[in-house]
Amino acid sequence: METLFKLINAFPMPVWLAMMFAPNHPLTQRASRSSTIFAIAALNYVVALIQAVRGGSDDDGLPNFTTLEGISKGLGTPEGALAGWAHMLALDLFTGAWIYRQCQRLNAPAWIRIPALLFTLMTGPFGLLIFLVWRFVAGVAERPFPEREAL
Repeated sequence: METLFKLINAFPMPVWLAMMFAPNHPLTQRASRSSTIFAIAALNYVVALIQAVRGGSDDDGLPNFTTLEGISKGLGTPEGALAGWAHMLALDLFTGAWIYRQCQRLNAPAWIRIPALLFTLMTGPFGLLIFLVWRFVAGVAERPFPEREAL
């Protein structure tokens, strides 16, 4: 279980570091859009989830995700903690890549890109909030659709 934790934990780190410290490198730009990287992160979660379901369960053989007590019990095992962590890593990476791409598109300065990505890596939604607040305060509006020229 510890080996799986180390692998799942180490996998996204090069992408995070590249988005923070090598934002203009072509490999960083490709990695931030890579379905393969996000699929591997999702697969890591699925593997951890299967381990959790096999490891800790109630009388019916499945964890009870409908109550706080059931979730607490499920996450209270090493397998459950690994599944929860893999879930956070996968979604935080997806969110971080979106923040990175938005920062590139909006020419956001490093002083906002790096903290937003770091806090997304470490605390998930708080990093997203940092970026969204900056975008609002800076007056950078999201245009839903590109403008089209009249025919």
